[in-house]
Amino acid sequence: MKTVREVCQYAGVTRKTLFYYDRIGLLKPSVRKGSQKHKLYDEEAVERLLEIRRYREAGYDIREIRKALAQDTEGRLKICETVIARLSAAQAETEKKISRAEMIRKELEEKKTGSAGR
Repeated sequence: MKTVREVCQYAGVTRKTLFYYDRIGLLKPSVRKGSQKHKLYDEEAVERLLEIRRYREAGYDIREIRKALAQDTEGRLKICETVIARLSAAQAETEKKISRAEMIRKELEEKKTGSAGR
């Protein structure tokens, strides 16, 4: 069993994140001990946390992670495809914004160059 501190250090998450996952029911502690109800996590819980972190790093939102963790491989694959489609759409939108910002920069540079020559 690992303490909150040990789990956070091992998995690279903050206490706040770990407590948030507990509060929303995504990752419950394995045991609560003592009068202070200290949270302890077994290896299975730590592995689940690492899986949650992996999904977060891949751009899954909490709802998608919750749904994926409840699915078999086929269900997880469908969710993954949905996430990829969502991220691809966001990427395309970001690329449009970058292009627009580059146009603005070019216009500003032309104005700067044009006014410097006067």
